[in-house]
Amino acid sequence: MSLDIRAGFSNRTVFITGGTGFVGKVLLYRILKDIPDVTCIYLLMRGKRSRRLKKYLNLQERLELEVLGSPCFEPLRQQVGDAKWRELCQKVKAVQGDITLDHVGLSAKDREMLAKETNFIVHLAATVNFSERLDLALNMNTLGGLRVLALAKTCRHLEAMVHVSTCYVNYRRKGRQVVNEERLYPLGFDPEEMCKRVLAMNPNEVEVQSAVLLKEHSFPNTYTFTKSIGEQLIYKHKESVPIVVVRPSIVGCSYRDPFPGWVDALTAAGGLLLTISLGVVHEVLCDKDLIADVIPVDYVVNIILKALFKTQQHYKTRRLHAASKKSGDVVTPVQRVSGAVCGSATPVFADAKAGAAGSKVGTDSAMATEASIFAVGKSPEVDDLARSATTEADQGLPFIYQAATSASENRATWGRMHTSLADYMRGKRHPKGLSQMDLTLTTNQPYYRVRYYLLRYMPYVALLSMVKLPPPIGSPQKLELVKKLGRAVRRADLLTWEFLDFTLNEWIYAFVNASLLDDGLDEYSRKTFRFDPYSINWYTYTQVYAYGIFKHIIGETGDFKMPKVPLSATEVLERASSL
Repeated sequence: MSLDIRAGFSNRTVFITGGTGFVGKVLLYRILKDIPDVTCIYLLMRGKRSRRLKKYLNLQERLELEVLGSPCFEPLRQQVGDAKWRELCQKVKAVQGDITLDHVGLSAKDREMLAKETNFIVHLAATVNFSERLDLALNMNTLGGLRVLALAKTCRHLEAMVHVSTCYVNYRRKGRQVVNEERLYPLGFDPEEMCKRVLAMNPNEVEVQSAVLLKEHSFPNTYTFTKSIGEQLIYKHKESVPIVVVRPSIVGCSYRDPFPGWVDALTAAGGLLLTISLGVVHEVLCDKDLIADVIPVDYVVNIILKALFKTQQHYKTRRLHAASKKSGDVVTPVQRVSGAVCGSATPVFADAKAGAAGSKVGTDSAMATEASIFAVGKSPEVDDLARSATTEADQGLPFIYQAATSASENRATWGRMHTSLADYMRGKRHPKGLSQMDLTLTTNQPYYRVRYYLLRYMPYVALLSMVKLPPPIGSPQKLELVKKLGRAVRRADLLTWEFLDFTLNEWIYAFVNASLLDDGLDEYSRKTFRFDPYSINWYTYTQVYAYGIFKHIIGETGDFKMPKVPLSATEVLERASSL
């Protein structure tokens, strides 16, 4: 019997942290659009001062203006009409809280309400600032996850929880020949002891020791470091909570939902794309032949929703199995509804091409469902896999799903993205750009430094000196413009160095478990919540990303048009094989 995701979420309540962020808005959009039968969606929020509106927004104002008033939801509002849209909005409720505080900053009344009503939890909230002070990053990315897990343990009707992490918790496992499985790897240190060590430091000690600790344990920044510790501690303290971990790679703009090019926050990759497009940056430290493991935000959200649903169904099956066993009925072995044998381990291929370490070809040849293991138990190969695999039903390990594209044969490289962007920008200049795009990719750091100082920093210094002269050469207005230019130049250089580790290295992240989430789903669920790296045209996607930044970040597109998203390779094959 095929499964409908909508049925799993019907009359259920969802609690989301980080719902005001980029991924959070798209998640909320997909729930309201494609799973409208949910009872309620609680968003953990704080009041905040709006730079755009230049005033402080309380909880309800922020929900209405920054979240539900976002352009992200405009297609849905137009589709269903104003009356139905208002009805859907009534399902979304803000709850005062903060993951950096004990009890997630919730009042006793709200804690009891969530404990009574919550069926699903998605923990998205995090600081993605690569240079965040270590103790602050630890409080949010590591302890924040533990606080949400503690809340989950009080939820009497909890059916599934997703903790969103990052593929780069395994930053140290680099290279195209090293396949990063969907599992936990040892850190080489005790995560709890590390937390205590950092929390015992005063701010001055943290500043000094951060670089020492990152270098000692081979992490590029505090974000990946604290996220890796967070995963380990959640695994250690999860107990019976039905939790799974979703690890995205580099999250980019949407490819299809809510519409192509949606983006309202800049990651390091998006920031570089912006400064390159505006002619602020003319050189980047980057190896054009290395993999750019970018994944559209809507694909990440699809994996989150399917992981929630499959976890719910998995535990439901386990309960039925346990009840049948207790009553003495003869039952068949429990099958993992996600279809994958190993929630914490994925077979390692000799190289990325020999099975794509997660492509559908690799999945079919290297993985088997538990159902097939019971059916062909005499096969030595399958028996070995069954013995070596660790499942949540056996050992309580969290299932890990990697939302990535690097293990696919259809993957982007920095060079491919550069070519696409150059074609899109050729002969045109953005109205707010300093010049037309003219980019050099180099792996030579001394060469980069010379170009930066001669072509960017020194011209800025010269302009700054000129505008400080008496009128008509200088003026306060010109001075302000040049200072703005200086901030942009310095920020662009900072982005280059922050992102350096990801443009001069590459990783292969297997996504076998993520691919197998489609197993057992009905046609509607498979198509609506699709995750298929072969459906992405990277040439078009890069240009869609640039247009999305122009429209939604800068607020001006000039002469640039939205590229038409062509049929994917998967769609072409489906059409060719159908009547």
